[in-house]
Amino acid sequence: MNELKEETMKKVVIIGSGIAGATTAFYLKDRAEVTILCKEKKTASNSMFAQGGVAAVLQDSDSEASHVYDTLSAGVFRNHKKAVEKMIHEGPKVIQELIAEGMVFDADANGQLAMGLEGAHSHKRVLHAGGDQTGRHLTSFIHSKLSAVKWIEHALAIDFVVTSGKVVGLNYLDDKNQRQTIFADYFVLATGGVGHLFAYTSNHRSITGDGLAMALRAGCQLSDMEFLQFHPSLLDGGEDIHPILISEAVRGAGARLVDETDRPIMVGYSNKLDLAPRDVVSRVVYDNIQAGHQIYLDISTVAHFTQQFPSISAYLEKNEIPFKQTQRIPIQPGMHFLMGGVKTDFSGQTNLQSLYAVGEVAFTGVHGANRLASNSLLEGLSFAKSVAEAIHQASHPTSLNIVSEQLVQKSAGLRLPERAELVAQTSASLGIIRKPAEIQAFLDWLAQYQYRVLDQSCTDRQQIETANLCLVAEQIAQAALRRKESLGAHYMIMEEEV
Repeated sequence: MNELKEETMKKVVIIGSGIAGATTAFYLKDRAEVTILCKEKKTASNSMFAQGGVAAVLQDSDSEASHVYDTLSAGVFRNHKKAVEKMIHEGPKVIQELIAEGMVFDADANGQLAMGLEGAHSHKRVLHAGGDQTGRHLTSFIHSKLSAVKWIEHALAIDFVVTSGKVVGLNYLDDKNQRQTIFADYFVLATGGVGHLFAYTSNHRSITGDGLAMALRAGCQLSDMEFLQFHPSLLDGGEDIHPILISEAVRGAGARLVDETDRPIMVGYSNKLDLAPRDVVSRVVYDNIQAGHQIYLDISTVAHFTQQFPSISAYLEKNEIPFKQTQRIPIQPGMHFLMGGVKTDFSGQTNLQSLYAVGEVAFTGVHGANRLASNSLLEGLSFAKSVAEAIHQASHPTSLNIVSEQLVQKSAGLRLPERAELVAQTSASLGIIRKPAEIQAFLDWLAQYQYRVLDQSCTDRQQIETANLCLVAEQIAQAALRRKESLGAHYMIMEEEV
């Protein structure tokens, strides 16, 4: 019986080891033969960096309707309301299931779940684990439940094998940079966003738009690529110090944004002050820096800062930022999250058969024009379960003579810009404040290079990543030009305004 079960189990390949990919595997591990491909080690993901927490309605004093409204309001009502309602209704159920499995979240003095407040939330509804180490604790816990899953680490996914509109295989570079192909019944993209298209980013170094580029080359539809969230508070420690995120929970705990004279910079911009939506705060911080000011988080009123935020404190101490003496942390805005992505339905299905997308790489419409704080882990948890259920319930696909049907694309060879120049160009033209002429100039500059089709003989990881970044940058720029009006995180200054 077991042999028969093994023969008939669906084969699923998940690309990405963060919350979205790992949770999908968690819900499939006993019902499918699951393989997870990781670009680096399994611990290398944005989810492991996530400090803020998970937003969820778990108290009687809160309501789903309130969380829905806060999400829609932050997203400037660009969101798909039904997708938002689904996430907010189903996400807490996943959290409760993980708690039942042994996941431990921070508790208050009475032993109840400790709920924090973050920007643009009207209630304390943000769960944390290990203070500012929520992503690490949650991701590690889910990984610990995946003993039945096969892991392929240091594998750079390159392109899908597509036959008659159906994804049947995946080409990747293994840990020796040899090209390999893996075939399966279903594939799940969970590769994150586009962080390292920009000079300052909270993202892990591996986040270079690979899944988005792969999906686009395969024939997937992308949507809302102009909406990039720039987080207002990345550490500004100088060129030699990685600009980690200084969690929004720090402001939720009472920190204020001030300039070098201790002037509160958010006065007059929003009645929520330092807890205004991220696009608003980022623009105020950006404008002040452009005007020559140094911006800080004043943490003098945050009780027990080092205990509340142990990870941030340890990093600041390691890099000799004198926050204990000054009670201030120097900050700047930086690229954080992509609201757009590969277009899917509520079950994560793309327009290609057998290909799903989940997490930041996917576009479900839940975030609208600006993501509400701590909704990203919630999205990963909620929609990952939906993807797993859809794959489980799908009929077992019929076998195909897939090897003979592979189409090998060839090009005249890649001609790419230097990565540093590409990042400089995108940071200048596609950042917090945009101008049509600058975006068009960027597209004109990009047009001199060849990056849309990968030569199947290429085994240079740096070149493949750069080609992916170019392709995704082109999509962002074109989407930004099409949207003439400012909306949420897309802030466009027309020439007559200058």
